[in-house]
Formats: sequence, structure tokens, C-alpha cells
Amino acid sequence: MSVRVPSVRHPHSFYDVFSVVAAAVAIMALVLAVRYGSVVRLEMAVFMAIVFLWVGWAIDGILERSEERSVGERRALRNGKRR
Repeated sequence: MSVRVPSVRHPHSFYDVFSVVAAAVAIMALVLAVRYGSVVRLEMAVFMAIVFLWVGWAIDGILERSEERSVGERRALRNGKRR
């Protein structure tokens, strides 16, 4: 069984998205446990906003690739070919 590292630039599955979000939440919790000021809270809010924008982009990309793959499979089945 091969294990791959989650990809930030080219996410392929829920595993990639979940891993990045879990790491971001852990980083945020660690930073807020060490330093807790109004500037730090603002920085963490901006950081989490960026993470959630990335999540939207990643999920959109995963769904687009999934749609392309299923359309390709349907075309192959219509033409009598199987992968």
C-alpha cells in the first residue's frame, strides 16, 4: 500500500482537503495558545479566510475533474469500449 502526501497545488480527494484544513486549524490553535492579541486574532482570521477560499477552489477542481472523468467514461461506454 502506498501512502502519498496531501497535495496543496493539485488536490485529488477529500483526504487532501481535510488534511490541509486540519493542519490549518492545528496551526491556528497553536498560535492562539502562545500569543493572543488583537493583531494575532486578525492575522488568524485572515489566515482562515485564505484557507477557506483554498477549500472552495480545491473542491471545485476535484468536482470538475470528476465530471470530466465520468463524461469520458460515458463516451467510452457509448462507443462500446471499456477502460
